[in-house]
Amino acid sequence: MTQTGHRGLIFSQKLDRVALTTYFLGAVVPLLALGFVLQRYVLPTVTDRLQAFGLLGLLGSIGMLSLASFFALRRITRTSLARMDQDNERLAALLDAAGALAAVDFAEDAPRTATHAVLGLSRSRAAFVLLCDEEGEPPQRIAASGEGAEKLEQQLAEPLLELSRLAMHNQRLALQGRSPDAPALAAAPLPGSNGPVGVLLAVGKPEVAAFPAEESAGLATLAGLVAVAHHNASLREAQRNFFTHVTDLLVTALDAHLDYKTGHGTRVAQLANRLGRKLGLDDQALSRLHFSALLHDIGMLKLDDAAKQSARAATRHTVLGGRMLERIQLWKHLAPVVLHHHEWWDGSGYPEGLSGPAIPPEARIIGVCDAFDAMTSATTYQIATPFEQAVQEIRAGANTQFDPDVVCAFEALVDEGAISATDMG
Repeated sequence: MTQTGHRGLIFSQKLDRVALTTYFLGAVVPLLALGFVLQRYVLPTVTDRLQAFGLLGLLGSIGMLSLASFFALRRITRTSLARMDQDNERLAALLDAAGALAAVDFAEDAPRTATHAVLGLSRSRAAFVLLCDEEGEPPQRIAASGEGAEKLEQQLAEPLLELSRLAMHNQRLALQGRSPDAPALAAAPLPGSNGPVGVLLAVGKPEVAAFPAEESAGLATLAGLVAVAHHNASLREAQRNFFTHVTDLLVTALDAHLDYKTGHGTRVAQLANRLGRKLGLDDQALSRLHFSALLHDIGMLKLDDAAKQSARAATRHTVLGGRMLERIQLWKHLAPVVLHHHEWWDGSGYPEGLSGPAIPPEARIIGVCDAFDAMTSATTYQIATPFEQAVQEIRAGANTQFDPDVVCAFEALVDEGAISATDMG
């Protein structure tokens, strides 16, 4: 039994007790009092037996009528409570579906979430979402839920497609009652800016003659939520794709600009990803870490060839990089990491002299990976530091240059073989 149903049962029991108490005090007690008055004071004065029986019969009739009224009221109350429970359960299912759809990050997940929700929202044995790839083309099934859904789809291919077209053409819910050839069906169009972009279908259980108004209204509401969730997830996917491709372009441009450190950003990002997972960062922090690592030297693009060879001038690249990213909404959340990836744990780094936990966690990780790759990469100006010596340098920097927890995780990955000499540039 669901929590809502359990609460409804408790409420129903309490209501029964209240109704019985009210009936007893409001009807039984007065009837008993009336009977006592009749028996004590009225009947002794009545000489005609027929009149006496008539009075007793009237009293009994009033009692039976009040008892019948009590049971009728009790039945109406129970029916109303059962309907309220069903409405509350549908509302809870709809709210759960709305929450799940709002959290969808990928467009393909929205239809799947919706079909699962249909089964909890109505007396359906299967549910489908159909989307139109191109204008004028018949909608194609994207998601399905329910036991034997694929078999049902094959059996009901014609009525499902016909009802889908009707719903999309009229741009409103279409219903079909149970028939000898098909179960009850419901089709709710998925609204789009230029008309429906698809349809949400529900196939009723065998005992359902037709979807009632409250269930079909819930399906129509769910269809609107699905359309919005699918559209928003598609926009987020496009944004992520744009973000990724533009980042790749910038990394390529940075490699060309820093020809003596080709692939540095990519290698730092790979090492940072391993360290981030080892340290237990969540998905959002890992994403921020990855892209910050790729772009941590982006400020170097602002320095000419002479300046980028100067250690003093090169220290400006963190501020320049932070400013570049802060002005772009897509990369704004990366700016603090890029700005502070050369801060030291003891506060002697740059540009702001932050120390300890004040340094963003992702910046602390990138600081270790940046230093390791810089040491182990051969350039025109230096030979590569041997792997073991570079590891020792990282170890020696704990509590001064580097966060000791990050160094500890780095050493653990070295011991596991997850960071090895093959990671050297």
